[in-house]
Amino acid sequence: MPAELVLGIVATVDLCFKYGQELRRLCSALKRAESEVSERALRLDNGWLRITHQLNFLRRVQHMMDEEHQEVYEQTLQMFSTKLEIVTLMLKRMVKSAAPQHQADDDNTCRGPIPISELTIKPQRFKYARQKESLDKAIEDLEIWQRTADLSWFLLLKIADPRVDAALARPDAHENGSSSGADSDAMSMTSTANLIPSTVMIRAGLDDSQSLGPRSSGLTLNPDELAKMQVSSIPYCGKQLVMAHRQHSNGNTSSYILNYIQCYPPSKYATIKKDTRDLARKLNHNDPDTFGLLSCKGFATESAEDSLSSTPVTVIGLGSDTGAGNIQEQQHRNVRFTLVFRIPSGLSNDARSLRELLVSTPAPKSLTARFDIARALARSVSYVHTFGFVHKSVRPESVICFSSSESQHMSIFLAGFENFRRDEGWTQRHGDDAVHKNMYRHPSRQGTNPREDYMMQHDIYSLGVCLLEIGLWRSFIEFDCTTMRESEEWLRPRLADMFGPKLASSSESQVAEGLRESGIDLLLALARNQLPGCMGTRYAEIVETCLTCLDPRNADFGDEREFEDEDGIRVGARYIEKVVLRLNMLSV
Repeated sequence: MPAELVLGIVATVDLCFKYGQELRRLCSALKRAESEVSERALRLDNGWLRITHQLNFLRRVQHMMDEEHQEVYEQTLQMFSTKLEIVTLMLKRMVKSAAPQHQADDDNTCRGPIPISELTIKPQRFKYARQKESLDKAIEDLEIWQRTADLSWFLLLKIADPRVDAALARPDAHENGSSSGADSDAMSMTSTANLIPSTVMIRAGLDDSQSLGPRSSGLTLNPDELAKMQVSSIPYCGKQLVMAHRQHSNGNTSSYILNYIQCYPPSKYATIKKDTRDLARKLNHNDPDTFGLLSCKGFATESAEDSLSSTPVTVIGLGSDTGAGNIQEQQHRNVRFTLVFRIPSGLSNDARSLRELLVSTPAPKSLTARFDIARALARSVSYVHTFGFVHKSVRPESVICFSSSESQHMSIFLAGFENFRRDEGWTQRHGDDAVHKNMYRHPSRQGTNPREDYMMQHDIYSLGVCLLEIGLWRSFIEFDCTTMRESEEWLRPRLADMFGPKLASSSESQVAEGLRESGIDLLLALARNQLPGCMGTRYAEIVETCLTCLDPRNADFGDEREFEDEDGIRVGARYIEKVVLRLNMLSV
């Protein structure tokens, strides 16, 4: 790795620590102010403590990083340090600083500026009242870039080197001079792995020979518990995602999202169950807002009543063979796995899909809302890949939205894992001609027999289609309401009229053929001609980058040879640089 890259990221980390130490001093003083001020100070202080651990860990492993990953991380930290400086300067304007009395009375006044650590700081209420709105915006920008830095940081955990595990287990005390007193003592007892438990789960998934760990023991749920839940549909999510409520004996009610995964093909029962357990383990986190992925309580294995029936079952392609393989097919043919997701506290129990919002709600009055949804979804896709999976179903039906009682912002989470698999695991070239699915699939993955194996870039393409819909605030799929039934969300999804009467009204097979032949061209035309007027040229360029990520002419993603690293980090770093960072640069 070039020495200038190493020195560059070291200098940027040092700059972050410089502003961070000053921020902590100011936050410490503001905690004693009125509640509205102290809440913001505590929010900033807690965020900085997490960043401190992450930056210390970065220092220990930077020599192991891929060159491109280090460049992207440095760019992110430079933006983060700029936002950190802005917040720090704003806080300094809201306080009154004075030298300690013994220094103020000292006749020797030529000793130079007094370090901030030696100043007495008192909040000035009238200054906060005037700058409250500006401060809140600055804090929000800082947190956006902190979450973006998280993406590059968690990507470090994919480095398959035992020294990474040693660095995670190492305490942080006095490593950077950023802590003192009680805080330093507390940090000396805390490792990065203890502070951020998700690191252990991500690392465990790199080696199949590793045990599932202590947090995995309670992930297998009894199917009988699901029977005690009252299930209701989520509009436009079909039958794979549903709401569930459980009434407890003490009168309390717990709410969940259930995600059904059909065991197909049945011959891969053991592999699918193992992957489902691994997904549940990695999503068994306590930080859904960071990942944009709901916390998983566990999973249950359910069988239909006739799945173990003694009645012979003829499996297509296997004839009347009654060998061991066919017996397994019979036993597991009607098995499904159910992921049980918790709904985060503070959010409403009224889950809505992004599809419902696009179909039945007017476009948000503020472009900021659309940018926020786009950023959140892009972040979720990144973490699915960091956790070692490909999603395979990134479309509006898989995006769950909640309103908050504490904020006007909507919380966005990616679910719909019914087709997921390990990023380097087994794959089957099995598909269908369903229009509401093929719209979000790259042509190489459309149809009943896709011609290419699935990889991360296919998820990026699907994201591009979703970002285009969000930008235009138009659903590309419409539904024939005359076919709706009480037990089904729809029977006849079709392409929106905006794609022309020929595709919108053709048969399913004709639409499938039309999408394979001209789908990308139609989407690119929308991105180039209509999207800039709605969201700006830069947003449109990001969408085009996603839609052409599998095109050899795409300078950012087109050359697959650039992503043949063993850890799968380069494509993740390129995605952060070319999609997430550019989305975060957009402002209204």
